[in-house]
Amino acid sequence: MTGAATVLDIRRLCVDYGVGEDAVHAVSDVSLTLRRGEILGLAGESGSGKSTLVFAITRLLRPPAVITGGEAIFFPRDASANKRQNGSFSVSESSDAFIRDDALTGGPTDILRLSPANLRAFRWNELAIVFQSAMNSLNPIMPISAQIMDVMRTHRPQMSATERKQRAAELLRLVGIAPDRLGSYPHELSGGMRQRVGIAIALALNPDIIIMDEPTTALDVVMQREILNEITRLREQFNFAVLFITHDLSLLLEIADRVAIMYAGRIVEEGTQRDLYLHPRHPYSYGLIHSFPSLHGPRQRAIGIPGSPPDLRAVPSGCAFHPRCPLAMPVCTTALPQLLPQPSAEQTRVACHLYAPTATGEPPTADEMRAGYEALAKGSGSL
Repeated sequence: MTGAATVLDIRRLCVDYGVGEDAVHAVSDVSLTLRRGEILGLAGESGSGKSTLVFAITRLLRPPAVITGGEAIFFPRDASANKRQNGSFSVSESSDAFIRDDALTGGPTDILRLSPANLRAFRWNELAIVFQSAMNSLNPIMPISAQIMDVMRTHRPQMSATERKQRAAELLRLVGIAPDRLGSYPHELSGGMRQRVGIAIALALNPDIIIMDEPTTALDVVMQREILNEITRLREQFNFAVLFITHDLSLLLEIADRVAIMYAGRIVEEGTQRDLYLHPRHPYSYGLIHSFPSLHGPRQRAIGIPGSPPDLRAVPSGCAFHPRCPLAMPVCTTALPQLLPQPSAEQTRVACHLYAPTATGEPPTADEMRAGYEALAKGSGSL
């Protein structure tokens, strides 16, 4: 995906809860690039700012949350590449015959500055979201057919009722559900089927970006695997980009092309899935990856990250991770590390003083990181 065009460019995004001196900085100076057709994973412990970042991008934040800075630039497909037929909408038996008739065709657009009317037109057409709990996001008193067709009724008013129903059945087939379940209510479906319905709704208007906020939460491991396979298959078929948010880094190492790690509202490491798995550079990334047992290779005891994520009302000075870090140095307590590219690895950025241009000595090895975590665990009595 290195040569793919950019579809979403998040630039120095900041989100606070509250205003003034008592404001909580939930997202601080986050910059990310999502390329067309790729899956970008966003991982971190609960409270790291993942969902706040997503709600800021989609303009779903509620008071007292305030976007205090930054941009979220959307790059529409070239007008000549859009599937158009004289501005009309059509549905056929072929899945990819879905026609977009009101996609953005101008230049780059800052989502954070769209007017309410343009934002309503933008959502679902260009950017859709699959929420964390399908049971809570679906209306319990409406059949799933009505909930799928509601998106088309709102954004494609020229469609007839027959066309909407045909498209809804087609969408269910795409996500592996028999069309005869159109009349079912959410409580009549399993957790995995409800999550697939959420994905079907997100696909209804063939958007360029789908944001998935913890889409496999509360599902068993077998259903998680099926959902991940479904997402991968659909991405390959329709070439949409995915921003996949989860606290389970092991999932991202299976599905994502690139992964970004968040801690205390900031990105601390970003790189390709392969590079992050084989060579996690930030001590926090290493701790996350090795907090679950490996299914392959030599048998090793899983390590844990001591302590808890910081209270965002009182974030530690310097690097916010230094109270839990096995390799913390004096500079970590006073200076905020910058997220810098690493010459040794393409597409990798790390915010750690161990990799700063002014750092002396060699970066730590994996064995040194493990030894540091084991020493911390022994000191806390948790090993």
